[in-house]
Amino acid sequence: MGMYDELCSKIRAFNRFYTVRMELLSANYLGTAYSVTETRVLFELKNRGGCMQSEVAKALRIDKSYLSRIVRRFTAKGLVERRKCDGDKRAEELTLTALGTAETERLIALTNSRITSQLSGLDQSDCDALSAALDTVISILGNL
Repeated sequence: MGMYDELCSKIRAFNRFYTVRMELLSANYLGTAYSVTETRVLFELKNRGGCMQSEVAKALRIDKSYLSRIVRRFTAKGLVERRKCDGDKRAEELTLTALGTAETERLIALTNSRITSQLSGLDQSDCDALSAALDTVISILGNL
């Protein structure tokens, strides 16, 4: 395990830096009524155009009961529609409502604005280097 010690420390340091820098620790992501996890659930539903609740839990690697609580809140707010599947009455397909789609698009715009604001001091060379570094991280960790 020794060869991973330094890398583990660097990853943890990066995680601490990034979560604070991007204000991800707040219960109200970017001053909205949503946590980061709730926002990711909305993004996932938008990207998939609707899917099984179990697929969202698997894709985001979150507990199914936690996701169920989030979905119940979203359903009560009119953001998400749940439908029982014909073949399996326990399975539910989730889709964003028109209100949910609009809210998710608003959250995407807020996120993009925040990230753009954070990066505004970078020159082209720094942007290129950061982009390449992010591609490398995704490539390496995506294979685990």
